[in-house]
Amino acid sequence: MLDQECAMNLLIRLWALIFLCPLLLLGGDNTEGGVLNRWVGGKWVSSGHFFDSDYSKANASSAVTKCAWSPDHVFVICDQDINFGDTPMRDLSIYTFDPKSKQFYFYGVSRGKKEPRSTALDISENGERWTYSGIDDVKGKSVQFRTTNQFRDNDHVEWWSEYSTDGGKTWTKTGEGQESRQ
Repeated sequence: MLDQECAMNLLIRLWALIFLCPLLLLGGDNTEGGVLNRWVGGKWVSSGHFFDSDYSKANASSAVTKCAWSPDHVFVICDQDINFGDTPMRDLSIYTFDPKSKQFYFYGVSRGKKEPRSTALDISENGERWTYSGIDDVKGKSVQFRTTNQFRDNDHVEWWSEYSTDGGKTWTKTGEGQESRQ
């Protein structure tokens, strides 16, 4: 079992993946990265819950996210007001697409945290499923984490987070929820 601080850090990372990652569906223009534009405009309201597991603690979560293009239309920047249990948090997410490598990138900054974070991001060919993933060393054990965002339409997303300790053969759910544009 993880110590309290380590568990909270993992939950915060999962939260960031859940609510920040969907923004990558829309891009700077109508080229390969055009999917990033999906999150621009309006206010996204999110809710979810996490389960007790070896790498998560039961908790409720909610967030309000507002996204806009950077002045040169290269990055989507999202400001998030998050409530994780009884803990208010503020995060900034940055999304971009590199046409040369044809890769999407996600970066997150949390108020009060010294280091930013980034994750791998895979978006399905039709743009409806985004999977954020990473590997962390937890007490000497390699643990894979992933969050999947499934777009039901342009204004509704369902998400779930999971972990694997066997190289991705089996996955254990740590949380789930939804977001909608208002």
